Amino acid sequence: MSDASRARRLELLEVLTVGLPFCGFKVLAGLSFLESAAPAARALGPAFVALGAVDAVLNVLNLAGLAFAGRRPIDACVFSLATRPLRRPPHAPEAWKDFGNSLDVLLSFALVAVMIGGGRLAGMPAARLAIWNLCVILNVLGAGLGRFGESLRNLRARAA
Repeated sequence: MSDASRARRLELLEVLTVGLPFCGFKVLAGLSFLESAAPAARALGPAFVALGAVDAVLNVLNLAGLAFAGRRPIDACVFSLATRPLRRPPHAPEAWKDFGNSLDVLLSFALVAVMIGGGRLAGMPAARLAIWNLCVILNVLGAGLGRFGESLRNLRARAA
């Protein structure tokens, strides 16, 4: 398998195990917040649902681009898109893109922590909980597979 083919498969895996599950976390947390007794949570609910929905569109576009054209046609998330104006030299464009992506990771994991720590999963309707669980499973397996793949690459590099 060529390096380009391997890289595309890894990017497809990333969209399926990171990008789309993070969208699910945002939308489902937002829906949960809409049903909250806390006014601040209810106010944030629509923002998280909208953010998750826009990110889902971006990830589906990237999934299609990777599958049919071999490349991502757009950034992975809204936060990465938001850093575009900062990417002009000498502002380290890849560092700003990475910063946007890392904000998305932080937000997604913070929402998972709030949902679990706040006991919000217990009150989630069964269909939503099934989707939440699928997102968690994909995300955890993706992290494990990513780390395992990195370890194999390191072993191959040392053997060469």
